Amino acid sequence: AERDGHSPGDAIRTACLLRFRPIMMTTLAAALGALPLILGHGYGAELRRPLGIAIVGGLVVSQALTLYTT
Repeated sequence: AERDGHSPGDAIRTACLLRFRPIMMTTLAAALGALPLILGHGYGAELRRPLGIAIVGGLVVSQALTLYTT
C-alpha cells in the first residue's frame, strides 16, 4: 500500500485488516479439528486428551504471537 502512495501508518492498518481474517480462519479450523480429541471419551481417551489440549494451547500461543507481530 505504501507503493500506491499511502502513508506508512495507513499501509500497516490496511495490511493488518487484509491478513486478520485468513489468520483467524486457519487457526480456528485447526483448533476445531482438535476439539474431538479434547471432548472425546471412551477407550484410550485419557491418552488422546492431553494431545488435544497441547494442540489447542499451542495454537492459542502461536495465534497471539502472530497477531502481535502482524
